[in-house]
Amino acid sequence: MNKKALYSFFIGFFLLVVVTIINQWSFKSMKEYTAAVDHSREVINSFERLSNHFKSAQIYSPQHEQAYDKFFYLYKVDAEGLDREVGRLKRLVQYNPEQRNRVDSIGLWIQQQLGTLLQKGVVGIVADKEDWRLKQLFIIHMAINEGVVYELNLLAEREIELQQLTHLTSILTLVFTIVAIALIVWTLISNILLVRKRNWLEGFLGSVLNTTQNGVVSFKAIRQGDTISDFEIEYANYAIKKFLGATPDKLVGQRLSGMDGFVQEYKLMERFKQVVEKGEMQELEVWYKENNRNGWYYVLLAQRDDGITVTFHDISDLKRYEEELKKKIEALEHSNTELEQYAYAASHDLQEPLRKIQIFSDFLNETQSDRLDESGKVHLTRIANAAARMSGLIKDVLSFSSIRQEDAFVETDLKGIVQKVLRDLDLLIAQKGATIEVEPLPIIEAVPIQMTQLFYNLINNALKFSHPDREPYLQIRVQKLSPEAVIAQAGLNPLLSYFEITCSDNGIGFDQKMADNIFGLFKRLGDRNDYPGSGIGLALCKKVVLNHQGVIVAEGNHGEGACFRLFLPERQSPVTEAST
Repeated sequence: MNKKALYSFFIGFFLLVVVTIINQWSFKSMKEYTAAVDHSREVINSFERLSNHFKSAQIYSPQHEQAYDKFFYLYKVDAEGLDREVGRLKRLVQYNPEQRNRVDSIGLWIQQQLGTLLQKGVVGIVADKEDWRLKQLFIIHMAINEGVVYELNLLAEREIELQQLTHLTSILTLVFTIVAIALIVWTLISNILLVRKRNWLEGFLGSVLNTTQNGVVSFKAIRQGDTISDFEIEYANYAIKKFLGATPDKLVGQRLSGMDGFVQEYKLMERFKQVVEKGEMQELEVWYKENNRNGWYYVLLAQRDDGITVTFHDISDLKRYEEELKKKIEALEHSNTELEQYAYAASHDLQEPLRKIQIFSDFLNETQSDRLDESGKVHLTRIANAAARMSGLIKDVLSFSSIRQEDAFVETDLKGIVQKVLRDLDLLIAQKGATIEVEPLPIIEAVPIQMTQLFYNLINNALKFSHPDREPYLQIRVQKLSPEAVIAQAGLNPLLSYFEITCSDNGIGFDQKMADNIFGLFKRLGDRNDYPGSGIGLALCKKVVLNHQGVIVAEGNHGEGACFRLFLPERQSPVTEAST
């Protein structure tokens, strides 16, 4: 039963209890009303008897008693019962202050007039013209009638209250009963639907467990007191047969302690106890070799009530691929080492003939230039220029290939890096008449030599590709990115803190359509004849930035200038440090 159905059932049951209490209260009220009605009727009857006795006292006369002794004797007997009836009335109205005062007054007045009545009678009082006594007698009758009317009014009020109470009780009983029955019926229907859904889910779960390619085994803990002594298999799906060679019905009921081999080897009993007692999941890779079957399995242990669920799947192919991949990585690393050695040797071997070409071309130019015509001199100059470009290209390629992730990251002062680059380029800056403004740069975790290569190429490019009609101007600014800005910038690690360093110039710029292409190897911003270079500088910049988990973005307007935005982390992530 789900919580909603359970709550509805309890609410319905509570309402039925409330209805029962209301009915009990109503029944009690009706009993009280009946008792009150009986009491009021008894008071009214007592008032009426008192009135009759008082009337008899008024009719009685001693003279008439002698003449009509039998008839008037009855009036005398009634008159003598006045005190007794007054006493009964006092007992009946003792808890009603108004009626008690009224009865007390009536009793006092009767005592004052009863002696005279029994001696003279009303006839004698009239004959003696004692009008005040007649008025007093009238007041007594009026007081008795008021007492009767008071009780009749009480009966009417109680009847109205009873009708209102009965009406309210009927409404509340009806409403609460309907709501309670509706809730109980809804609970029953919900339970029926819940049972159907649970049966469907059980069937669905069973079909999923029996069609999955993963093995699933459920164990329950066997305890001695509060200590786990063993685990017993409660359930196993059909995939077990493929992995272990045993059907589920043969496995159910077996205990973990009865399984040899890999259970002891991988200390599964201790692992199972840790999972159940601490509620922590565990995962491990197991080499299974039982029943003529062997292979690697990835095993996941998870707590389930006072037991454990074990899921596993065959990773033999994956382990084989891992071994093959390790061998290929080793072969690749060996190949890369050989390539680096080859590149170094090739560069050394290439530089030697280039130097000879440069030396002999210079020698020819110095010793044989007067024997060459203009065409020969041009060709000789072209040979020397081509050799110089080739030498520069070899150096740049070696510089690009030497950038590796294996270099150590240390605390690097970018301000000092840029100042060193500016000192190296001070002659070119003076020749160009360039103005360079640099904001205070931060200290970050980086490879110093790579940061030097990065800023050298950016500043050198700004000077190299300056506009012929204006003096070069370069501005280097920096700002700390907010976490929101880091997330917004594609390619950045949201777990790291970044600086944005902007290098903007007023040079020849470039078409924004070429913003991505200019970072490729041997891509150039200008004509080779007007702007010398190998086309590797910006590719090297991008490689350095990527090696530092950063991003470099190029923005430009043709003829107006270029802007390079560097996003560099303040600290390298642990993953990167581990990989280095």
